[in-house]
Amino acid sequence: MLKTSRTYHYPAGRNQWQTLLNSVSFLKNPIKVISRNMKRFGGTYSAALMSKRRFILTEDPAFIEYVLRDNHSNYQKSELSAKTAARLFGNGLLFSNGEFWLKQRRLIQPAFHLQKIQGLQQIIATTVQEVIAAFPSGEKVDAYALMQKLSFTVLIQSLFDIDLSFETASELSRGFTDLQDFLLKEINQPYRKLFYKVNHAERNILRKAKKIKAILKAIINQRRSSTGTYHDLLDMILHATYENGEGMDEEQIIDEILVLLFAGHETTANTISWLLYLLATHPSDAMKLRASISKISIFESPKDNYIQAVVSETMRLYPAAWMTDRVAVHDDCFGPFSYPKGTIIIPFIYGLHRNKIHWKDEGRFDPERFMFSDPAQRKKVKNFFPFGAGPRMCIGNNFAMTEMAFILYELVKNFEFSPTGDIPVMWPLITLRPKNLFVGLRRITPAVS
Repeated sequence: MLKTSRTYHYPAGRNQWQTLLNSVSFLKNPIKVISRNMKRFGGTYSAALMSKRRFILTEDPAFIEYVLRDNHSNYQKSELSAKTAARLFGNGLLFSNGEFWLKQRRLIQPAFHLQKIQGLQQIIATTVQEVIAAFPSGEKVDAYALMQKLSFTVLIQSLFDIDLSFETASELSRGFTDLQDFLLKEINQPYRKLFYKVNHAERNILRKAKKIKAILKAIINQRRSSTGTYHDLLDMILHATYENGEGMDEEQIIDEILVLLFAGHETTANTISWLLYLLATHPSDAMKLRASISKISIFESPKDNYIQAVVSETMRLYPAAWMTDRVAVHDDCFGPFSYPKGTIIIPFIYGLHRNKIHWKDEGRFDPERFMFSDPAQRKKVKNFFPFGAGPRMCIGNNFAMTEMAFILYELVKNFEFSPTGDIPVMWPLITLRPKNLFVGLRRITPAVS
């Protein structure tokens, strides 16, 4: 039991030494460690670091709603993650705070309005169809590798409307993996910094971040020198202006595109990979999905009730943003707990989405739980935060849902799925990535009329 001061009343949890002893197992399997503590302490618990900084981890939906939405003005991204991430990914929308974040959000938000996404649908659909047409068949196919390539290609075409070489695209993708792996380790193992002068780990990763930015800078310069007409996200961002009529400088444009590329392709690739595994192991749901798409076109798929239900249920079981963090700007309290400014609150989205108090048969894949006669009700589902909540809700949620609907439509139209017997493993980086996720893919031969 953690001691509490006469002023503040933290949840029960782990003291400094217990947290330190737990750090190795936490890094190996953070979801397992957090879930075990949630079960022990009733859904909310605290942990202390040697720096005496306090964390409060929670899967209480009311507490999460309070931090992300109801009292959002008192919370921002924690310095522990934001400043560390900014060194690698730049000061983009995902990792910035305060007035600067608000200014950037207002500037970029129009590029992701639903009507703008609808204007990109032809680019997205064409790219999805071309890439999936080249997918291999086989009894054991690496689903994540395929989905990662697909989602990255879609995002590249939607952002830049250009053809990147395979080598450049692969370098960008590998770089994102290395950056987030380094970031997660640095946050969870701060003592690693003591060895940077010897092992050069920091210097090497910063070199990779610099190379990624150089690639993006070259793409931007190429676009600015072009006399063509474009209707992609890069064009929208290049021409976006602040209230004073000025646009972003080049460094900020690079930072924003870097974040959009990372967050956009990573989250979609993860979700669709898990979705393929679920369909392969739940053939009756795959059959329902096939029947559903037989009546619609690819451009109607984002509004299809069953497609939306299948995607939502996948995000419930395997939320790409499996956790997030906020730091209290001022002293605050929630329920029986009170805590000072500087306390870091960690909403454990994965735990909430699988909490048996809030979900019947919580571990079962059941898209029917998201089927509604009025699709608008899906956005009002309680205890469900696949894109976060409040002002910092994922800016690309409309884009992601459109892209995933198109991908799912084309996959179901062209392939039958089967299990391989392999059990994928969750790899919780910044996003919830699968490891060893294989499925059987058999291309459907079109009927001859």
